[in-house]
Amino acid sequence: MPELQAIASTLSHDIMAVNETWLDLNGRHLPAGVSIKGYVLHNVDKPSHSNRGGGSLICIKEKLQTQIKTKPATEKSEILHLNIQPHPGQTIKIVLVYRNPTCTAIEDDEFYDCLDNILSSPHETLIMGDSNLPHINWTTRRSQSPGSKLIDLMNTNSLQQHVNEPTRGNNIFELVMTTPDLSINGLEVTGKIGDHQMIDFSLEVQDPNTRTQHKQVFNYKRANFELMKEEFDNNNYEVLVVNCMAPLQTSPATRPYSSTNEQT
Repeated sequence: MPELQAIASTLSHDIMAVNETWLDLNGRHLPAGVSIKGYVLHNVDKPSHSNRGGGSLICIKEKLQTQIKTKPATEKSEILHLNIQPHPGQTIKIVLVYRNPTCTAIEDDEFYDCLDNILSSPHETLIMGDSNLPHINWTTRRSQSPGSKLIDLMNTNSLQQHVNEPTRGNNIFELVMTTPDLSINGLEVTGKIGDHQMIDFSLEVQDPNTRTQHKQVFNYKRANFELMKEEFDNNNYEVLVVNCMAPLQTSPATRPYSSTNEQT
């Protein structure tokens, strides 16, 4: 926690997420001992604290409206799902995941079913966390089991994975995935916390209540005056004068002129 508190005071990120906290906020650790000034902390603890590891934590600036949705956890996986509202009427799902490398096929199925259920609602979604899946080829998006299940989830939900360099040894364990309507900027794999690299990035969030106003402005300096002169020279002005005097008896001969006049 001292490392996280130092990052918060130095960089002042809006959102910080950590896997394998080893926290037990219902037992050994008091909430006051892991608090960070200006942030609201949301955590999911490993059900049993008999073994090392486990625990996930999201720290969110107090200014962001947050609603905790689900936080299922087993001995081998954790999902912490929050909704934030950066602007009125806008909801973004923030999902932090942890998957133990010893997950069985059945445990993986339950893990991905839960994620698929979260992705079933239409809101913009950010999924991040430790996958412990070293054998995925992120260039081709191909993998044998167990990584193939993650690839299937991504293909079904049109997720994009943004981390392209190792986060532990030569492997990409930490992932940052988004739905197509959410953009990531400036992603960097930086210094370490524990034995994993940190990932720093920005979410591009636009206010849906802001509408860009477009005004059409004609550039008359670029008009084709020679063509305009030619059009005027070719008009039958006797017919035009007659039609102007009797507007209710319009004929097709006047319509091209009216259309051309409005465009110029």
